[in-house]
Amino acid sequence: MADRSNARLNEEIESKIRQWDGTIFGASLKNMYENGTSYEGICKYADIDYEDYEEE
Repeated sequence: MADRSNARLNEEIESKIRQWDGTIFGASLKNMYENGTSYEGICKYADIDYEDYEEE
């Protein structure tokens, strides 16, 4: 299971899932998020700048 400890990034991803609900993009993003795709992979797919959310 992928690490989902980055609360800020989780909120951004969940927001995009809600925003795109009912679309193929939204369904794909939700599937990636729920099935353990890495943050990096999700961010690349959803056009989120992962570096803005990286925890130090």
